[in-house]
Amino acid sequence: MGKIRLYSDKNLRISSLLRIENDDFHYIKNVMRLKKDEHFIIFNAKDGEFDCNIIEINKKDLKIQIESQIRTPDDENLNDTELIFTPIRHQRQDFLIEKATELGIKTLSPIITKNTAIKDINIERTKIIAKEATEQSRRLSVPQINPLTTFIEKISKFDFKNRTLIYLDERQNLKQDTSDILKKYKNKPISFLIGPEGGFDETEFEILSKTNSVGITLGKLILRAETAGISIISLYNIGI
Repeated sequence: MGKIRLYSDKNLRISSLLRIENDDFHYIKNVMRLKKDEHFIIFNAKDGEFDCNIIEINKKDLKIQIESQIRTPDDENLNDTELIFTPIRHQRQDFLIEKATELGIKTLSPIITKNTAIKDINIERTKIIAKEATEQSRRLSVPQINPLTTFIEKISKFDFKNRTLIYLDERQNLKQDTSDILKKYKNKPISFLIGPEGGFDETEFEILSKTNSVGITLGKLILRAETAGISIISLYNIGI
């Protein structure tokens, strides 16, 4: 098994001393059962990734010393991608957040549409899922989690001049090939919009048609939201 990785928003510098507290302390001490003088990896997107040594373990925290740098911030080169999604049931939503993070999504943006069944989302839980997925996937940055907003507000404020909005259209009347569209926008700022369980409302399709957004299809079958989200990110990443 590889070394344990832990994300920290603190300043990380060689030879610096840091205290690990709360949930991270519990994870290192009680879950992974690391002892004094054992090593793990600590990282963030600002400073990079470092090897650290546990020099002191107390009842409520532990102290580490950063010993060497493993990767610099420049080592991570993720595309500027965003996933716009509607809240779904907890277990399936956790799966979507986890896999989207593993696949390199930089921003996660929950929205409410007309057919959205679940009207709320636990942002703090979403951040925890994203952090844990970041730690296990070897990326340096934790995805930005935007607050819940409405479909109308998201589209009205979308920066169409500087990024592309691609939405999944289950109506099957599209003329362009999905793979050609994804290749066209490869390595450019892009947002993927997936609809709710019942699909987009016709008025929402009409709103999208009046923008510079691009509709694509993932085939003839109706996919669950988490399947659709993971599929489109994967196809984009491998350039199909």
